[in-house]
Amino acid sequence: MTHLEICIDNLESLFTAQQSGADRIELCSALGLGGLTPSYGFMQLAARHASVPVYAMIRPRAGDFCFNDGEFEMMLQDIAAARAAGLQGVVVGLLDEEG
Repeated sequence: MTHLEICIDNLESLFTAQQSGADRIELCSALGLGGLTPSYGFMQLAARHASVPVYAMIRPRAGDFCFNDGEFEMMLQDIAAARAAGLQGVVVGLLDEEG
């Protein structure tokens, strides 16, 4: 079975993705940078208006995926925000110095 997941970074794209048959939404900000964590307000609006599951990208900055302790703590807070907003889950990527 094939599923269609669409990455979006604005509310208008949520409606377009749903109308176009998306099975799942990956909510981001700054798609031009590869996708960063969306704002809490955007998470709340997406949860309110979505008819398909929505997952938030959890990525505090562009660049590599080797995050320091402060960035990791920020990511944990962003995961809690996604849960509080009513999203179905999160998408994360982490690496250590060896890849």
